[in-house]
Amino acid sequence: MAASGTDLDKTLAMLAGGTKISQNADEFGEFLKVGSLRVRGMKDELEELGEEVGTAGDSVRKVQNQVLKLTHGRVNIFDGAGNARDYYDIMADISRVYDSLSGNDKADLSELLFGSQHGKQGAAFIGAFQSGQIQSAYEAALNSQGFAMQEQGRWMGSMDAKLQQFDAAFQSLSKNMLDSDLLKFFVDLGTNAVSAFDGIIGKLGSLKTLMLGAGLFAGLKNVGMAKP
Repeated sequence: MAASGTDLDKTLAMLAGGTKISQNADEFGEFLKVGSLRVRGMKDELEELGEEVGTAGDSVRKVQNQVLKLTHGRVNIFDGAGNARDYYDIMADISRVYDSLSGNDKADLSELLFGSQHGKQGAAFIGAFQSGQIQSAYEAALNSQGFAMQEQGRWMGSMDAKLQQFDAAFQSLSKNMLDSDLLKFFVDLGTNAVSAFDGIIGKLGSLKTLMLGAGLFAGLKNVGMAKP
């Protein structure tokens, strides 16, 4: 379906709407693939799937000519620029003119678009467009997607605002902390404590030397007194 230019939302809408009538999602999914290949004249791919392909299936141009002829010029599978239109839009146009066609034209158009093996599914597919089931499914997909994006945008906007508020509050706190006498007091206290500790370490070094000397002197004195 992507190769035929049909996006995911339209594909799911056709699958949902058609399955509601056919009651078989697997078979209808295969039918959609075959239908999109037929409308693009993909003969080799269709034959690989075991599908019968008439002369109109030789090329997309032949399919185009046959669709224009059978719908009396009211449905074109190409846009104004000459590009192939997506499968959803083509089939939506087919469904709008289908009931106004003669019996022979309906049969030939169904054969062209769906093949002799999928006539009943083709009729159900067109009926799903005519009843509005496929269009409703597509609108629901678009609305749910739009709602999700809207909610995401709202959430992101709220989160961004809260982050900005947090950033402003943090900057204000940082500025006030740096300007406050309390912070300066603790900085000065810490500096004085480090200086005092450094002085103590220095004095301990000197005291340790004196204590070592005193200990050595006491040891020598004890040795002298121990002699006879």
